[in-house]
Amino acid sequence: MGKGKRLRAQRVKDQAARRERELAPEPSRPVSTDDMGGGRLSSYARREIGKQVFAWMILLSYLEGALDGADGLPGDLFAPQKPDESDEDYAARVRTDRLLVEAQAVAGSPAEQVAEVLSSWVPPSLVPGVVDQLAAEGLRHLDTTPLDPGLWQVGARPLLGILCPPKHWEAALDQLEALAASRLKITGVIAEQLTGQPVATVHAAAALVTWLYGRPDIIAEPQAARLELAERAGKFGEFVF
Repeated sequence: MGKGKRLRAQRVKDQAARRERELAPEPSRPVSTDDMGGGRLSSYARREIGKQVFAWMILLSYLEGALDGADGLPGDLFAPQKPDESDEDYAARVRTDRLLVEAQAVAGSPAEQVAEVLSSWVPPSLVPGVVDQLAAEGLRHLDTTPLDPGLWQVGARPLLGILCPPKHWEAALDQLEALAASRLKITGVIAEQLTGQPVATVHAAAALVTWLYGRPDIIAEPQAARLELAERAGKFGEFVF
């Protein structure tokens, strides 16, 4: 087999391995401040910058899914149980939503982009830092703005339904509620749940922050804020990749 074919075969194998896992493997070598070489930053510095870059990449994918829309998905996707909706009807609607989301999860979609970031570059040990950075991005805009946690949850739930893998919905909803109640502060309870539900927590934080971009009273110029976020991700990404 020629070198080109071997490389293509390896890429296909790597892509299949990423699809089977949800988070990246831990580094094979210990992170260090003393392993600089070839003009690059140390692995420790790249890891610290990476927490920000990966959070911004995830948020950009969420913004793409939220602000550009998701064709074919109902407007009440993942809405809470309605007063006149029986438990059976609610469960049936959630199952239908699950099937719709899975059908939309094609290669290149925002949901696939988030999954790619997590499975390629974010090992379990980096998840808390990524969640911290997502929360910090929201807090930049929240500042002292009063916000009803219940309204925030209701607004963010459809975003979660569109981009979060259905198998994580239940845990993500719990973290969504907790993060909204704490105004994105990582409490002890949230941190404890994060350990067992890292992917769900990332999605919950991203959905809550993304919803803020749709509120002109919080972010007056969402497209400008989105562009600034993309520029930051591109600029700092040069130090990571």
